[in-house]
Amino acid sequence: MQAAIENGVNKDDEVATAVALVEPGTGKITGMGQSRPYGYGKNETEMNLSVNASMGGGAGYQPGSTFKPIVAAAALERGMPVTKTYSSPYEMPYPSPVATCSGNYVNTSSEELANENETEVGPYSMKEATALSVNTYFVQMISEIGTCPVIELSKKMGIERSDGNDFGQGPSIALGTQEVSPLTMASAYATFATRGTYCSPIAIASITGPDKKSMPVPKSTCTKVMSEKTADTVNTLLRGVVEDGTGRQAGLEGRASAGKTGTTDFRYAAWFAGYTPNLSGAVWVGDPQHKRQMVDITIGGRPYDKVFGGEVPGPIWKTAMVAPWRAEKPPASTWSTSPSPASPARTSPTAPAAATGTAAATTSPVATAPAVATTRSRTSSSRATGSAEARAADGPVDAPRHEKGAPVRTGGALPLTSLCSAGPFSPPAAASPARRPGRPRHGLPPSG
Repeated sequence: MQAAIENGVNKDDEVATAVALVEPGTGKITGMGQSRPYGYGKNETEMNLSVNASMGGGAGYQPGSTFKPIVAAAALERGMPVTKTYSSPYEMPYPSPVATCSGNYVNTSSEELANENETEVGPYSMKEATALSVNTYFVQMISEIGTCPVIELSKKMGIERSDGNDFGQGPSIALGTQEVSPLTMASAYATFATRGTYCSPIAIASITGPDKKSMPVPKSTCTKVMSEKTADTVNTLLRGVVEDGTGRQAGLEGRASAGKTGTTDFRYAAWFAGYTPNLSGAVWVGDPQHKRQMVDITIGGRPYDKVFGGEVPGPIWKTAMVAPWRAEKPPASTWSTSPSPASPARTSPTAPAAATGTAAATTSPVATAPAVATTRSRTSSSRATGSAEARAADGPVDAPRHEKGAPVRTGGALPLTSLCSAGPFSPPAAASPARRPGRPRHGLPPSG
């Protein structure tokens, strides 16, 4: 995994990357690493960029569109069909009023949002909107169901703000405006891989005391947080992202995988979060200080006019996932398939604990990561979180096609089911040319 990080982002780049890998069904942290090593010198850091502030990390990073699957899952849990369509205009005001956990959100400042590309004009179904990452679709969705079901499901999936503060209540949370950590997103996405069961992340496998006796270690708590039907549907939606959508560059050839790209407004952060039946991972790329926008920038020795979640974090995720995949035991289960609903016609997308004392601790197999001091918490110097509405942008993409996938042999002990139509699993197609981003329509820049 560290090789994937070093190949993607140099330690002396203006931005950094952090990666967290979690085993679905157990919560075991199997990998954690970052581009900036632990230390006090230039291009070093005292923070573990993959975890929350309470665990020695920073204030977190806006996840952008990687949060949209949680919104979709909340809507599906409430009975919304995957064929649901919204008008999804290129740009629109934030709807008002919108039901929240504590009353109604009212757009008193006339905040607006826009899609990434002016050609992204609905109506869209959930499948298309997810593949294309259509902002207005998901804001219309959360406005219909209210923000509280999304916030409640997020908590069940272990998603919390890295700084420990409460989630915002406005509809902009659909676009990933609340700062989180890579470990949080990797653990949350593992819920989809297990068909709806969330397991809290754990880092320690065993502790042996000075007397050579085993000592108690933190245990993962696994809870069913959504129906298998909901998880299966999300698996289908996210498989379409890596096959035909914004995450093509992250697709694993010949391997069942699913995921979602994320790029925040003004490109302060870019993400890819995804999973196979056996492994879930999240990759963040950005400036830990929340100052450098990823425009006209060189990362890993490669120049970029604009950074998208699919083209920098995506390949890092893909490379980090390949080695564990190849090391897996022979296939033990299948990723079963069933027909995907046709898209309607369109007129025009628990924290890991640290061992203390003199006992020797054996951790879950974790790739190279900087040491983290646990005697005091540290926070990054990110800007204070404001109330600005945010628009998430998600990279180059062509129009979505129907997914292709017959039963594919996988190596997991737990089944991962999709709703794809019959046909052989095929590798993702080549990425299309970059698109021109839409204009900001939300006032102040986001805080991540």
